[in-house]
Parts: sequence; structure tokens; C-alpha cells
Amino acid sequence: MPSEFDAIAVDLVARGASLGQMMGHPMLKVGSSMFAAYTGDGHLAVKLGRSSSEHAEALELPGAAVWSPGGSGRQFYDWVSLPPEQEDHWMRFAEAARRKV
Repeated sequence: MPSEFDAIAVDLVARGASLGQMMGHPMLKVGSSMFAAYTGDGHLAVKLGRSSSEHAEALELPGAAVWSPGGSGRQFYDWVSLPPEQEDHWMRFAEAARRKV
């Protein structure tokens, strides 16, 4: 697990989230609802809700995009994929996603 995602996971697990796996990649959830995932291409995907201000703010970051798991072309419109270059913003958006679960 990458160190930045690991740090986020430790913090959010201490506050009630659970760490799990999705398609072989680490993810975070509350109950059965996933809210963040470390993707195979080194991005952090967070479920912010497409109509939220956090979703719009995340998409303004360079390299951020609506998440398409595995590059399948199928877009998860409530999710934003944040690239490694935006690691400084990962915790803020992961926490915002956790609060929405």
C-alpha cells in the first residue's frame, strides 16, 4: 500500500472506517459503503457526489477526472479520481467522502 494512502487509511480507520479490498486494490468503507479507493494507476478515487461543492472543487485540480474504474470507459459520476500529483489534497477529499457515507 502506498504511504500516502496508508496514512489516510490509518487516520480514517481510527475514526470508524474499515480497510478492505476491491479488485485487489485497497479501499476504505463505512459499513458496506465504499467511499475511497487506491486505484491501480496510483490515483485516489473518492465518492463525493456529483452535485456537491467538494466534487466540483476536486475536479478543478489538475489531472483530476470523473473516475472510470480500470480505464473501462464506464464513468462513476459521483466519484473523482485524484492523481498522485495531488496527494496534498487526498486527505481532505477522503474525509469529505467519509462524511457523506
